[in-house]
Amino acid sequence: MAGILDQVAKQIFNGFKGKLKAATLRRSTSGATLDVLGDPSSVTVTTYICEGFTDNFSAFYAAQSGIPLTDIQWNVFASSLPAGIKPQKDDQILYGTQWYQIRIVETDPATALWSGAAFEIEEPV
Repeated sequence: MAGILDQVAKQIFNGFKGKLKAATLRRSTSGATLDVLGDPSSVTVTTYICEGFTDNFSAFYAAQSGIPLTDIQWNVFASSLPAGIKPQKDDQILYGTQWYQIRIVETDPATALWSGAAFEIEEPV
């Protein structure tokens, strides 16, 4: 049985759906074995299509929180991700043509919106 917070999260997403930026969440997972240098011998990349938006932090908030002024605030609606997928630190996210690496991950009590700080990166290979 879905709780009231699950219903709230769905209603919030439905209210914004179609007005958001398309995004791609990219996660790299290292294999269990290491090569002779101690690096993972294999890396699996998984991508998830989602919807969200970006914003800027105020200079005051960034300074108080220790967030570099060059970081952006990334936002992804949880209902736009496959069930059970939660953004994690070091995941990468694409908005438009710009890639970012997630530095901080936060959510609200209803888990309607995932957000945090991210910094620009080159397109991953």
